[in-house]
Amino acid sequence: MQSAYSRGNLKRTAAQLLNRQGFILIVQVDDATRLGLYDEVLHVSGDRSVEVARDLASKEGLLSGTSGGGCVACALEVAKRLPRGSCVVVVLPDTAERYLTTPLFDGIPADMTAEEKALADSTPSQPPPPIELPEVTDAATAFVQQTVGQHRLVVWSLQSCEFCWTAFKLLDAIGVPYKVVNIDAFEFAKGNRGNKFRAALSHATGCNTFPQIFIGGEFFGGAADACIKWKKGELQPLLEAAGLKRGRARDWGGYAGDPFEFLPKWMSLNPLRSK
Repeated sequence: MQSAYSRGNLKRTAAQLLNRQGFILIVQVDDATRLGLYDEVLHVSGDRSVEVARDLASKEGLLSGTSGGGCVACALEVAKRLPRGSCVVVVLPDTAERYLTTPLFDGIPADMTAEEKALADSTPSQPPPPIELPEVTDAATAFVQQTVGQHRLVVWSLQSCEFCWTAFKLLDAIGVPYKVVNIDAFEFAKGNRGNKFRAALSHATGCNTFPQIFIGGEFFGGAADACIKWKKGELQPLLEAAGLKRGRARDWGGYAGDPFEFLPKWMSLNPLRSK
């Protein structure tokens, strides 16, 4: 590591990587390239990150989220090229607490123990730095508008966002088809396209969080909005008006549950948190 990269910058980078699930990595790699801080960049998919994170928990007893799974997946690829007996050091940048009620670790209690709370309270923390988005471009705006116009229901998503998973679970339960656009996917990394789409979305909706759901060409809201409005009976007519009450969704997949079951259990406002 070169001295030109200050400890403060490293701390800022770590906070961004931990809280943006690799989305800011595109920008940070540009900075690191300029400073000559790395030898190689490896790509890993969201699915592979989840797979390895599960292997770490079940085979090695290491509880890590998808960031850790992605790091180990890359290390395994590097290890394949190294001489027998080589040692590979991997840093697991998260401990998976936020993933405990997602498909990554379903069934594991969300609340921390007293010892874990004491440890968390003993460590000073501060909010992550705000995300820096590029200027809105005509090309990015056109892509967003075209995608929304071509599909009855679009979910703009981040690959490892648990609220995006909430939306997917609800829509799957009621049998409604939908189009997913993961803006942090590798296919959008070149030219910083993913961040440009995010900037165009934010400009159009006034929203910076994910998922961002469009129904019938109109911005609807996020995962919590979908759960709340389904429970109130307000989401169903919107879906029907968009022509989505067909096929398995003709009877909403027979779903009769409480949509809050799909929200993260760590979420303090989730009424099913302790169930």
